[in-house]
Amino acid sequence: LVVAFGGMAIKNADVHGGGISQHVVLPKLKGASARGARFKLVSPLRDDFPADVNADWLPIIPGTDMALMLGIAYVLVAEGLHDRAFLDRYTTGYDRFENYLLGHTDGVPKTPEWAANICGIGAGEITDLARQMARSRTLITVSHSLQRADYGEQPVWMGIVLAAMLGQIG
Repeated sequence: LVVAFGGMAIKNADVHGGGISQHVVLPKLKGASARGARFKLVSPLRDDFPADVNADWLPIIPGTDMALMLGIAYVLVAEGLHDRAFLDRYTTGYDRFENYLLGHTDGVPKTPEWAANICGIGAGEITDLARQMARSRTLITVSHSLQRADYGEQPVWMGIVLAAMLGQIG
């Protein structure tokens, strides 16, 4: 399962420094799809992922990816789908994040319902995506277009947190 936050637009992937190079992204995506890989596009724009590769589109409200990611993380914790042994062994500070996620620090649990009200993706879809991510080998990509001045690199770091929660980073 590939979850592409902010998409994976070929026009961006085929830009290479130093001149002409081989454009391999689209054939690689098609090959992965032919071998059974599934793709989820999280973006307000449908064309942020190649039409030639079948991706389920989750049309998110612009600038709300963090809320969706937190909603996914909440499901992983609430349903015991996170890899606690991996987190305990390989991370530092996860307990502080989980306290925030569950609302212990600010009184606001980051539930799928909370996230749905912000990002425009239904709570059921958020829950289903979290479960799919937990039961599959999952690659999380975060587009550079999400790195805006108003929230810096938070989506990138949250993508890393999700990968760690799934025990699928490294």
